[in-house]
Amino acid sequence: MAPSTSTYGLSLTPAQADHLLRLVGIAELAVGEHYRTGWLPGGHGDATLMTKYLEASKSAPSLEHPLRGLREWASKQRKD
Repeated sequence: MAPSTSTYGLSLTPAQADHLLRLVGIAELAVGEHYRTGWLPGGHGDATLMTKYLEASKSAPSLEHPLRGLREWASKQRKD
């Protein structure tokens, strides 16, 4: 059964949060390159996977706000 809420809890250490943010940054660069030049990755099945991701992301809610919150939290954890 699907959860009845649009948010999910995820426990991360500061190091895991930093790693997740780096991965998201790499994905954003790949998507930007695709929109700029039409580039798709060349690995087996990677182009299909990225195409499915691009299609799904058109109707998905933005992750900008939650990722900004995660970035702020991770930054605060590094300072403490």
